Amino acid sequence: MFQEGTTKVLQKLHAPELRDQNHHLVYFSKEHMTSITGYSINATPCCGKTYSTPRYRSMNFSAWEHWTDGYRDYSLMPNDHGLRKCECGGYYLIKELKTIAHAEKANAPDTTDVPAEELPKAITQARTPEVELAARLEYWQHLNHVYRACYRNHRDAEMSATQSAWEAANPDTRTLWQKIRKIEPPKYTPQPNSPFTYPPFEPTDEQCNNMKALLDLLLPIEKNRSYLLEIAELHRELGQFDKAFMMLQELPEEDLGVTSQLIAKLVDKKETAPIRYRM
Repeated sequence: MFQEGTTKVLQKLHAPELRDQNHHLVYFSKEHMTSITGYSINATPCCGKTYSTPRYRSMNFSAWEHWTDGYRDYSLMPNDHGLRKCECGGYYLIKELKTIAHAEKANAPDTTDVPAEELPKAITQARTPEVELAARLEYWQHLNHVYRACYRNHRDAEMSATQSAWEAANPDTRTLWQKIRKIEPPKYTPQPNSPFTYPPFEPTDEQCNNMKALLDLLLPIEKNRSYLLEIAELHRELGQFDKAFMMLQELPEEDLGVTSQLIAKLVDKKETAPIRYRM
């Protein structure tokens, strides 16, 4: 599911953070596939405060880690649901901004992300069901971060133990002459049949209540067919495997891919844990 590596390796592979002349954060891949061309100046729906947003020339949605709950780590693009906080204290969505001008240089401040600890407040003070939905989706992923940390530690420890066992069974037996000739020593390579386990997922009451509230917002699916994968994953993490399977069957053919196939396998195995994978 995932080409394993340690946290240090992940940190080294993090895309460089660059800032343009207006100090806006821009992410670049090696091919510079994510770049911007000017800015939009926008007014918020709550009080009319103006903020700037970049206009993307091209976008790269690659990430080092993908998770079945939709979270991406070390992503080359913003990894949120468009929820922002206004200077007036209100919460709004990026898609709610009204563009009033375009500019080569930003002459208004950046939009402000909502801190994780403020998401419960954003939920209770949401102006619309759409704002509440975005806040709860972000809160869902945020609450899963505790499990993500346990998962990474578990996988790193298992990978290290597997490698150590292989190295003990395949010692470096080169002769001095072979070393002088620079013959390579045995080198460990992860095998498809290597042990792959992960810690149990035991969601808290807070997690379960938020996931159930999300389903209340997203159902019936006729109004939210673009969220079918999220609905399936929510049912799976709650242990509602039959309902998760039904949602997966509703996916149109063009939406079938790595993520849906993985979730389907996890449903079949009756696994509830959020799982890390590579695209």
